[in-house]
Amino acid sequence: MNFLVLKKKDLGLLMLSEFISLIGTQMQELALSLYVLKTTGSATLFASVLAISIIPQLILGSFAGVFADWYDRKKMIVYLDLLNGIIVGIFTIIFILNGSLSMTEIYIYVIILSVITAFYRPVIGTILPSIVNGEELVAATSLSSFISNLSTLIGPVIGAMLFGIFGIFIILLINSFSYIFASIFEMFINVPKNNKKPEKVNLQVFKNDFIGGIKFIIGKKFIFTVVIMAVIVNFTLAPLTIGLVYLSKTILKVSDFQYGLLEGSFAASMMMAPIIMGPIHKKMNTGTILFFSIFTVGILIIIMGIIPTNIYLCLFSGNIIPYFSLLFLCFLVGIMATMANIALSIAFQKTVPLEIMGRVGAVISTGSLASVPLGQMLFGVLFDKVNTSICLIIMGIIPVITMMVFRKNLMKYSDALPPELNDIVTSDEVTTQP
Repeated sequence: MNFLVLKKKDLGLLMLSEFISLIGTQMQELALSLYVLKTTGSATLFASVLAISIIPQLILGSFAGVFADWYDRKKMIVYLDLLNGIIVGIFTIIFILNGSLSMTEIYIYVIILSVITAFYRPVIGTILPSIVNGEELVAATSLSSFISNLSTLIGPVIGAMLFGIFGIFIILLINSFSYIFASIFEMFINVPKNNKKPEKVNLQVFKNDFIGGIKFIIGKKFIFTVVIMAVIVNFTLAPLTIGLVYLSKTILKVSDFQYGLLEGSFAASMMMAPIIMGPIHKKMNTGTILFFSIFTVGILIIIMGIIPTNIYLCLFSGNIIPYFSLLFLCFLVGIMATMANIALSIAFQKTVPLEIMGRVGAVISTGSLASVPLGQMLFGVLFDKVNTSICLIIMGIIPVITMMVFRKNLMKYSDALPPELNDIVTSDEVTTQP
């Protein structure tokens, strides 16, 4: 991973603002979860907060992409981060005045932030390819992934420590300032104005532009492949956490410390993947990396399904070797899955024109987001009803089959060709319908 790209002022400021805001967000997500569980003692209410936070993004996500393509993107991220800071600040004051936050206030708080996120996500996805290009885009995307994973790793740790000492008040206060500071840094980023707002804005124009984004996805075989692939893969891989909890705690009966190491292996692998992505990308095209990384993830999960079988467990007197087998496989899955995410981002940024990147990216992220709870619910039921090995093997087979179906489109993608020529390269008739 090339840290020298941070010498570019605009990229350095973007990464700094991203890191600051993500740290605050990760701290708050953990602290809010602990607060709800501590004050209500209800896992159901805790789950309801998580569910409510997703709904606005599912409803508004695809449509918000149109606004990301219409309006000045720099102003949008500055205003939205500033608005986030003000909203968090208001609820911090409410907490000070009342000494607590009711569940109704928490629901309102989470919904407002989720609505803002629905508009922020498609905009921020267009900033990076606007300020860097060429080989620097690969380094910048890997760096962005590294920063995101780093904040995911240390944010909850800091949040748990501060929550245990000071309670949720200090977390809300820090998060409010993190958004405000992020918006200040974003003010100094030079973002080319690639937005194209129509002269007349009305419902019909909005509808036409939204449908235009959908038509682009359908007409661009590589992008269509990525959308369908992202939905299917998220549907099957998101429930992996459920399977790991069940396998490690129920079957292998590992300690809390051992399970913490298992989670830590994912965090370590996600930190390592962006570092090794650069050298690999120099030898392989993005489409090839995308194919092999997800295909390998599927194979690794299938192998993981062997661990809870009696044939494997009976080979050992204890659970140490099965546990370390699972630990090693989790580390490899984390690396390959993170590489797939980076490759997908690079391909998306290089293939989709900046003018419509907001709405196309919003469709991809909304589809992926919607598939996560569906997969978690389905496999959650399966893990209760069906043998764990069978569930894991099914979970691994689906991405393997998906990659084989989409192999032709993915392998044809070339980083060396401009987007319009990649479209020609992938214009052959192939069977990519789900």
